[in-house]
Amino acid sequence: MTSARIPKNRRTLAITAVAGVLAGAVAVLSPAHATQEAASCKPQHVKVFPGDGLTHVRYGEVDFEVTVCPKEDAAGWDTNATAATNNTGTSAGYLLKSASLKTLAAGENNNNRNATYMGSFVLKDCVPYVEWPCTRTYKVEVGFALLADKKSGKVRVVYGGPVESTMPRGLALYRTP
Repeated sequence: MTSARIPKNRRTLAITAVAGVLAGAVAVLSPAHATQEAASCKPQHVKVFPGDGLTHVRYGEVDFEVTVCPKEDAAGWDTNATAATNNTGTSAGYLLKSASLKTLAAGENNNNRNATYMGSFVLKDCVPYVEWPCTRTYKVEVGFALLADKKSGKVRVVYGGPVESTMPRGLALYRTP
């Protein structure tokens, strides 16, 4: 029995062709995998509602949003913050402004990824409906953390961070609308 020998230049050509097919397969599968990873990312909202401490009416809503990706480093999770004054706030002369959210720390262990945040906003005391001139400005800071389970993807919000506020007595910060 004789064996056929493949010339050296054809072997190189065959190896190159196989490598090209494998590279093409990886290129085709990678976007699908990236889309699947992105699909596991979910926005988490932590909302606070400044309002009156006696009547419990709310003057608006501050929304701190974090896009949590349990399979990605928590330091890279996207953040956004918005503040909106409602009609009650406008008629009482309170204006919500300058919402921001910053990451204080991020980490992980064998089971979860976590990040600690400090959200802040400004509450202005202004002439009702006109929203100008404003006589006082109060800064409010709210701390919280998010923990994402690496396997299940379940996310927990942990309150208990500092709540620093220069709001006067009579005003309160609520976690429910």
